Amino acid sequence: MRQICRDVGADRYMLVDLTVRTGEQARIVASNWIFDAIDMIGIDLIAKAARFGRTTEPGHQLSSEEVELLAQQGHVDVVGVPVRAGRARYALLLSAEKAGSLLSRAVAKVELLCSYALSLLSGKQGFETQVDALSDRERECLSWVAEGKTTEEVGVILGVSGSTANSYLTSAMQKLGARNRALAIATAIRSGLI
Repeated sequence: MRQICRDVGADRYMLVDLTVRTGEQARIVASNWIFDAIDMIGIDLIAKAARFGRTTEPGHQLSSEEVELLAQQGHVDVVGVPVRAGRARYALLLSAEKAGSLLSRAVAKVELLCSYALSLLSGKQGFETQVDALSDRERECLSWVAEGKTTEEVGVILGVSGSTANSYLTSAMQKLGARNRALAIATAIRSGLI
């Protein structure tokens, strides 16, 4: 995280877990913010800032009072970067004491880097995974597609129609939180599911 801060020009970072159920609050996973600042700002404002982009840009969805409260605690330039790891949703909140300190071109790489790091960390540390177990058919379909087979070919191999094979693949993609087949395959391999 310190390296990311240096690359982006941030003074402070906070990784916030936004994967919450109804009635729960977001949770701070890692941070180098001063505890008194966290206590004064509050987790609700932190989560809101994490969800809604950069405070120095128009349309950031924080009130002027909220922006001022952050600035009073030394967080003048704040950007929330969405981070996904499987189905888990995080946001990396980067901040600087001076406006314009955060380098926009460097912030763009942060999402990919953090998603990759969180995926590795969750796999190695035994954290609770957000991935539902795949059915045998979903696992078979993903395995065959990973081998380069088309949906129709997978259907023939498994003795089902192409649309049924496609349904299994779609279900697997949803369970893995993947936007496409390639990402579903990569997630399944990384998680040891196929």
